[in-house]
Amino acid sequence: MTPESVIQDSEVDPKPIAPRALLKGPLAALLEWQAMAEGAYSPNTLRAQKVDGAIFQAFCESRGESYLPADPKTIREFINDCAKAGKKPATIRRYAATISRVHTAAGLLNPCSSEAVRLGLKKMARETSARQDQAHPLNWKDIKEFIDSAGEGLRADRERAMLCVAYETLARRGELVALELKDIDFHPDGTGIALIRRGKTDAEGHGRSAYLSRETVRWLKRWLESAGINEGVIFRRLIGQNQIGGPLSPGSIAPIFKRVAQWIGMPKRYLKLVSGHSTRVGATQDLATLDIDLAAITQAGGWKSTRMPLQYAEKINAARSGMAKAAKQAGRD
Repeated sequence: MTPESVIQDSEVDPKPIAPRALLKGPLAALLEWQAMAEGAYSPNTLRAQKVDGAIFQAFCESRGESYLPADPKTIREFINDCAKAGKKPATIRRYAATISRVHTAAGLLNPCSSEAVRLGLKKMARETSARQDQAHPLNWKDIKEFIDSAGEGLRADRERAMLCVAYETLARRGELVALELKDIDFHPDGTGIALIRRGKTDAEGHGRSAYLSRETVRWLKRWLESAGINEGVIFRRLIGQNQIGGPLSPGSIAPIFKRVAQWIGMPKRYLKLVSGHSTRVGATQDLATLDIDLAAITQAGGWKSTRMPLQYAEKINAARSGMAKAAKQAGRD
């Protein structure tokens, strides 16, 4: 082997500065934790933690300060910097939670339990609004308008079926794209049941069952027949006009829902707020309008608490509040 070939080989297959086996201390403990965490957390959670950790690491390195272990005062400065940059309080709290978990995983004292960090988060909460932008709803009226006007073709069939299933199951985007044909039970009376096998708040995979109406089953069967789907995932990519591709990704749901909203003529100020959660918000609001009790709505959406369904139905409940009833009785409405 010539010296030139040695150089070329080293460029193609660079060797690490230090083998992982030689790493010791907090970094070695953290790498061991990361290996054990595979499968214990969802891939999205682990990915988000890595991104959050990289953001904090870059902040520390830009100031020449240690990030593992991190000084509580550094974390407080990081919190202030994020708040000034316009980061949402929920995002900043997630950063702090990631920093806390990283230190615990590395066998270090948790700097986020210090008064400096606790008071920094409290100060951030008082100075910023915790209110998060909510997805604009796609309710049944919107879906029905699309169903009646979408016309013919594979894309129209897929979007009709997807909207109906997403609305009646209150599925999150990840749950929607994970649905397989084996998860659907079609009943003789024309209705059906969809099994949501695993969700954001159901890491153990207990699953939940959701009712499918006759109309939803009708559009779902039409999509399955026109797409020739006999097994596997239900909602798939479309290639050109007539070719069926592989499974949709969760990130593809929002653009599809935005196109639907644009098709039915939704105003631009609302169109930009349409997301993969829009059918979930719309269904929750429709259920609240029909006076379906909160416990049933919470169960239907697979929530662990009533916080999110109450938030989604906030405007509906405001229109039926004590003041709204008083306004009618007093003749102001």
